Amino acid sequence: MDERYINEILDYTLPKLRAEYGGYTFPRSFIADMLVNVLGRYRARLTSGGINPALYGVPAPDIVKYICGYHYAFTCNTDDAGRIAATHDAAYRERLVADVTESVFILENIKTSAKRIINEYNPVYCRFNIMLDYLLAVGVKANAAEKEHTNKAVYKLFETAFLKLKGIMMLVARGLEKEAIVVWRSLHELECVISVLCKYGKDVIEEFETFDRFSEPDKMDEKTRADYDEKTQKFGINLKNANEVDHFENYGWMGAVPDLQLTKWNLNFRFLEDLAGLAEKYKEYQVACDASHMNAKILKWNKRKVLEFVVKRCFNSNLLLVTKYMDFLTKNGASADAKFASKMIGDLKTVIDVFFKEGQ
Repeated sequence: MDERYINEILDYTLPKLRAEYGGYTFPRSFIADMLVNVLGRYRARLTSGGINPALYGVPAPDIVKYICGYHYAFTCNTDDAGRIAATHDAAYRERLVADVTESVFILENIKTSAKRIINEYNPVYCRFNIMLDYLLAVGVKANAAEKEHTNKAVYKLFETAFLKLKGIMMLVARGLEKEAIVVWRSLHELECVISVLCKYGKDVIEEFETFDRFSEPDKMDEKTRADYDEKTQKFGINLKNANEVDHFENYGWMGAVPDLQLTKWNLNFRFLEDLAGLAEKYKEYQVACDASHMNAKILKWNKRKVLEFVVKRCFNSNLLLVTKYMDFLTKNGASADAKFASKMIGDLKTVIDVFFKEGQ
């Protein structure tokens, strides 16, 4: 391959990969050598199998991603000297070329995947990710400037929610709609938590953020143990009942909400959902629970209907989260373009309505 083309490929791929791998340095000359060797080995393997390389070529930037992915996996736990030594080791170089060539050959040419209705070029996928990337970028900037630790905790929850949404979109773009519903179930639980925390404020956020201090009773200090005993007694928790203890650990933080008369019978997701004002979503949540259990019923679900269910549930969750997010940003002195966010929501709704038009 012409050196000029190699340089163009590396100019395009390496900066993005360094950012993706947290600043990890991929030696340019080493990656260039590996690219040339892998391309030669891959072409030879295709030809030896009677396969026309022109018909089964793989974009060179994708091969660079394989090379960097393997090199990172093999060397990320070594020091700088070890990483440099590996790039000069003939046995290591041969192993890398062989492993990458095999992966490219199998994964790019013999792969089997689920049938997809939406892929990463579909506007439903694209519009969701445009919005989510914007919201995450705003949150990163605002969180960096935030000094109040309880606010930082809420920023982290919003970030987690938006990343879950991105994960769901990745699943539907791979044809894994049923798996996406299971993740939406987790997202719905998170949107309930965020709704309650945003409604009741600092003291409840503080309790939520620190409630993990009760997750390992055998390792508590004396003060924490006393606090644990007081709270479990207040809720009427039977410490010999693992289910009651689990519910306390997951939902006991709601005890910080003012004017609630809570017992162990309230410490459950249904009560959290009511407290969040999202009880109307419980039937949808039950559908998502069905998807998490393997049975004959879910195997017979209509693929397109499942896709429509999860995309529309995600839109509704995103709409709720964006509304609360914008309000939270404003209350804490952060700036976000509400008009731009509104336009992105409108554009996304239009695409979803068109794609899932009745009768299609």
